[in-house]
Amino acid sequence: MIAELASFLMSQGEPYGFLRVLLYISVRGIGAAMTTLLIMLIFSPIIIRKLYRSGFRDQQRDFDLHLAKSKQGTPTMGGIIVVGAVCICMIFWGDLSNHYLWLICSAFLFFAWLGFIDDRAKLRGGEADAGLSRKMKLILQTVYGLAFGLFLFYPATTPFPINISDTIGIPFLKPAAHGGFDLHLSWLYVVFVAFVIVAVSNAVNLIDGLDGLAAGSSLPPLLVYSVLAYILGNVKLSGYLLYPSLPEVHELVVFVAALAGALVGFLWFNGYPAQVFMGDTGSLSLGGVMAALILLTKQEFLFIIAGGLFLYVNITHVIGDRIGLNYLGRRIFYRTPIHHAYEHLGFAETKVVLRFWIVAQVLALLALATLKLR
Repeated sequence: MIAELASFLMSQGEPYGFLRVLLYISVRGIGAAMTTLLIMLIFSPIIIRKLYRSGFRDQQRDFDLHLAKSKQGTPTMGGIIVVGAVCICMIFWGDLSNHYLWLICSAFLFFAWLGFIDDRAKLRGGEADAGLSRKMKLILQTVYGLAFGLFLFYPATTPFPINISDTIGIPFLKPAAHGGFDLHLSWLYVVFVAFVIVAVSNAVNLIDGLDGLAAGSSLPPLLVYSVLAYILGNVKLSGYLLYPSLPEVHELVVFVAALAGALVGFLWFNGYPAQVFMGDTGSLSLGGVMAALILLTKQEFLFIIAGGLFLYVNITHVIGDRIGLNYLGRRIFYRTPIHHAYEHLGFAETKVVLRFWIVAQVLALLALATLKLR
């Protein structure tokens, strides 16, 4: 809205020329981050109280092995505060004509809705296992992933240049536009998109479980992909760094900035000891955004570095839960997801969270260090 208003006023004459500053991605990104941060700080206490009074409280959580009391009864579904703040912010600071913005918002809202349904089912059932079945979640995620992939693949709807709409990014290799080669998947690209959507959204969702862990660990890779979006949307920068040019993809920077501001504001209340949990409403929507960012910037395999922490949690969960318990009939790790295993070993919750944050930041720096290695 602000960008459109500035453009309209600038068209009315030179006196409004100074408003061109509001069209800059950097200015709108900072404005979006500050807006969501203020919304979170002002309105979170009100919504947290409302969630508590309405009975939206965590029904069943693991007992902390080193504390005398659990966190049962803490308000949950706090992710709706983040989702609401970002959506309101995008109305004001986002370019509502940008296809990339609509695509990432669709992922954000779909996975927020899916998480909300799951949280409501858990609350009504009175236990953590009363939510949507794993099979139903996978079906809904796959259906959305296929629809997302079809939209990106079809020439009539894709926001990408047609000649690279079915390609994927491989770290350290130049695209054909800069003397390298492009890996075209044709129709398999739709299946690949669905796989990324399901895998990444669940990987991010799985890391939720300790105070501040999901929000704090998500910020570094989100910022890495916002840097990539800025580079890919700039013809000169993308050409200098030998990346494909994706016109208008830099609008994702504004969205990520808004989400980052909201997550920082959420951490104000979600840090140990948490006053509110984000629930699947928040963690699944974060996962959906992460997956959409990976796909919309065409830097899918860079997530192995930038999102290595999520892969670590997910792989150890598969090994410990699916292989260990289901096939071998024994535990490989003390508990899964793996951050609970560290608690079992005697590490304080705050130390586990802090160290996961540090690992996420180091991996983000390593991912950024690869920008020039083409």
